[in-house]
Amino acid sequence: MAINNYITFPDRRPSAFKDKGQIDEILSRYSNFPYVHTANICGARIKLLTNSEHVSEFWQLNWYASDSNDADGFVYIITGVEGYEPCLFYNLDKKIALGVNTEYYGLAKSKSALGLATEVLKEKEKYPMHAASVSIKRNNEEFGVAIIAPTGTGKTTQFHELLYNVKNSKVVGDDYLFLSFKEKEVVAEQPENWLYMRTEIAEKHPTFLKSFEGLPLENVVVRKENCRQKSQDLEKMGSCYRSVLEGGRKCVFDEGFKACYWSYANSRIMFPREKFTMLIADEEGNVKEVFKGKENVTNEITLKYVLLLTRDDESPIIRKIEKEEAIKILKEGNFKIMPGGGPPEKWGQYGKEPFYDPYQLEMDLERQEKFFRKLFDYNVIFYLLNTGSYKGRKIEIHQTHAYIRAALRLN
Repeated sequence: MAINNYITFPDRRPSAFKDKGQIDEILSRYSNFPYVHTANICGARIKLLTNSEHVSEFWQLNWYASDSNDADGFVYIITGVEGYEPCLFYNLDKKIALGVNTEYYGLAKSKSALGLATEVLKEKEKYPMHAASVSIKRNNEEFGVAIIAPTGTGKTTQFHELLYNVKNSKVVGDDYLFLSFKEKEVVAEQPENWLYMRTEIAEKHPTFLKSFEGLPLENVVVRKENCRQKSQDLEKMGSCYRSVLEGGRKCVFDEGFKACYWSYANSRIMFPREKFTMLIADEEGNVKEVFKGKENVTNEITLKYVLLLTRDDESPIIRKIEKEEAIKILKEGNFKIMPGGGPPEKWGQYGKEPFYDPYQLEMDLERQEKFFRKLFDYNVIFYLLNTGSYKGRKIEIHQTHAYIRAALRLN
């Protein structure tokens, strides 16, 4: 089977700048676009105009199509523009985001589409949250769980653990929510149809090796000689490459695979949510993996729990936290830059990302803080989980999952 893998340059989000006339200047030169699509993002109509077939393909899989030709915001992705380095220009007054000389879909999706949708949905009293989310049925109650985490702390991994191991779970999304307050509950909406997901999850969860077959890929390594984990610096050498060098494992290409999904930490796939898997026992008692199916996919949850993930060497594995501590953690947004979360020269350094949300074009910090404070007023429960190490021992994936199950009273 041929691999549908598109290589972009750059292969991560470039810098974003407030418009100082560049948008009008560029659009005066480029006005005819072969690909035009309007998405309905939780009620915000965001129109894409692009000359990139790749961005057009991923956009149509990613979003639900709007039933209206009208638009509340406009995303332009234009390649071949002379005089500009890859970047994004935005104008919040005009609700325009323009990506120039890049086909990396993450720019069109996150900083552009979701960034503009956040601005539009403010008028509808909807609040953004950068989080993975799962719906779970416990006894006769169905409730939502959101997982907030900086890159590299295991957000997608623990999202998958809940889907895989908890039969009464439904797929919501792995990236973003828009929330609103009803009379007695917090309703969270998930905007994506297919998910724009990191492929590196297949290293720790081999079930994805089969699920990924035939799906559209972006920046996945398909040749052994192009391994992105190579480095003369041991601290920057990828763990898989180092293990192969030391004889601890075989390279996937030497085992006959046509792609390595974890060689580059920011390689991506467009993934239909019904293809997540779970474990079940059939009528004869045989345990097997099956797809979640469309019946176990939902776009709306009533939020009851928020799990904040960190990765350090000091914090206990899990701790219930109250309002002021949660707000302090979220406002500071401290995180360690991991592969896939920034350029290689910054790996291992520390950064700040308020509310762990890199998508908002210009975050209203006061509004965001009031929103999170209000979650406590609606009795949403917050836990802080450490996925690093504690008292000298590495915290394994299954341990974190076990503590999450206990906190959600699923045992």
